[in-house]
Amino acid sequence: MSRAGLASERKDPSELLQIETSRVFVGKSNVRRRPGDVIDLTRSIQEKGVLEPVLVRPVGYRYELVIGSRRFEAAKAAGLKRIPAVVRKVSDEEAIIVSLIENIQRRDLEPEEEYDGLMSLSKLNPKSYGTAEQLAKAIGKSRRYVEDHINAVETVRGLRRETRAEVTVKSAPTPEERKGGVLPLKHATYIHKAEETPSIQGLPSRERAVKLKELAETIAPLPQPEAEKVVSHFVMAPQKPMEEIRKDVQYLRAVKLDILLDPRVAEALRTAAEDRRTTMEAVASLAIHSWLRQQRYF
Repeated sequence: MSRAGLASERKDPSELLQIETSRVFVGKSNVRRRPGDVIDLTRSIQEKGVLEPVLVRPVGYRYELVIGSRRFEAAKAAGLKRIPAVVRKVSDEEAIIVSLIENIQRRDLEPEEEYDGLMSLSKLNPKSYGTAEQLAKAIGKSRRYVEDHINAVETVRGLRRETRAEVTVKSAPTPEERKGGVLPLKHATYIHKAEETPSIQGLPSRERAVKLKELAETIAPLPQPEAEKVVSHFVMAPQKPMEEIRKDVQYLRAVKLDILLDPRVAEALRTAAEDRRTTMEAVASLAIHSWLRQQRYF
């Protein structure tokens, strides 16, 4: 195609254009790194075409994909030579924000992809996006949402780096994936909270990493309430074998007690839970367990 033709393709950024797929590339602004399974989408495109245009930005005589990585990959798989696209001149910063917002709204991003996008934005403009609050405002989410994603992914990547284990976090892993150790996002945040407690921080770094890896493997297949209880018991007694912790939690689930406590005991229980960053139930369960064992009731 001549340069005149190329120029005419881009003359109106708001115009719906047909762009050659060979001239579109996935660059740093597209936060979605893994398009995933596009078989069904490919079939749909073969039958009906691309119903929603992708968003690209001009880079020289090529186009960088900003939004629409699955549609782009499926269009190529379907054999399309051109793809409908909206061309928009945006900065690196704007491109990352647009890509993040679009994919978050579609729930198309995995936590690690979202983390990478947030970190790219933060590094690009630390003054405007250097804090979780600033990032949250940029993508229209709460600060806690951003902090949970950042903390969960950094914890998981730290475990991968220190133990060389295949620890992974996903938004909605299948039961089979969870049995293989893939953590739901909420479970990964529990691991992070456990890592931050004084009882775990006091362990040697290598031992801490191994213990947290065992914890991750243990809670990955568990329902959220049970996973939270396992983590609470773990931070109270990190030296205890994980199998014993699981049994403690199962016993706690099987027997529910209503106990009236002396105010001083209740206050001590509350203080202990705050110090250990866990629940009062977990502290009480461990205290009862320890006393019964000390008295040789089991």
